[in-house]
Amino acid sequence: MTTASEAAPDGKGEIATPASTRRALLEGQRRGYTAVRSVLVQLPEADERGGRAGVLARFVHERRHHALLAYLLLLGSFPEIHERREPLSSAVWVRALTGSDPACPTWTASTLSRTWGVLEDMGLISRCRRARLVDVQPRREDGQQDYAPPVGGKSWEETYFVVPDQFWTEGLFSKLSLPALAMFLLLLKETNKRPEFHITFDQVEQWYGITRRSAQNGIAQLKTLNIISSRDQRVAAPLAPSGTTTHIYYQLTGPYSTAARNDLRRLARAARSEHVPGSDQ
Repeated sequence: MTTASEAAPDGKGEIATPASTRRALLEGQRRGYTAVRSVLVQLPEADERGGRAGVLARFVHERRHHALLAYLLLLGSFPEIHERREPLSSAVWVRALTGSDPACPTWTASTLSRTWGVLEDMGLISRCRRARLVDVQPRREDGQQDYAPPVGGKSWEETYFVVPDQFWTEGLFSKLSLPALAMFLLLLKETNKRPEFHITFDQVEQWYGITRRSAQNGIAQLKTLNIISSRDQRVAAPLAPSGTTTHIYYQLTGPYSTAARNDLRRLARAARSEHVPGSDQ
């Protein structure tokens, strides 16, 4: 079990751990989750090439594991960093993104700098120098505007799914390969309102721009880690040789299940109502 702090190398006092740094960055949300716009995963309409793949597919295709993790943490940290008088140092971000699992990407100051450059090129962050430090702020999940937290509703620009804080605080972020992380985010989006989702690997490639192989590998790891469960349902298929086919339905489990995420949102609404009399948001 990771403690909030550990002894300093010189024996004087304690120093923050990666886990305590992540918790401190997420505390500003005060709701137990990060709201991520659905357009990260899938666009509402076809682009000029006829596809609906969101920027998530580009992360996977270009193997930008570092960049996807940094962007997700940046979104979760937005309430904490947005109005800081002084930007966070690179050492804080490196510490927060450092995981204990061997599968987690390694981080150094130079790795972080390159990662910010990748995200800037993708239009997903803005950065400038302030107080001799690099100030990094997220841009909207489709890279089209400056960032503001999504408010929900029917507008596609505001529709979002939630990533529970346990993703960071319990270390899941450090265990998932890039394909598994992509499929995890896809399933979070698609089980936002329904507990299970049916899709084939060919449809993942067609609808989300993530290759069949990446989808297969991602789902396999999520099953190994018991993050998802699945059930098979036989249905009639008049054009199939056997007259039947099997649909596979996927469910996220534990704190990532639809029910658990709905509970987080209900608690967040109740907390807002207590602080803002008459609020029903």
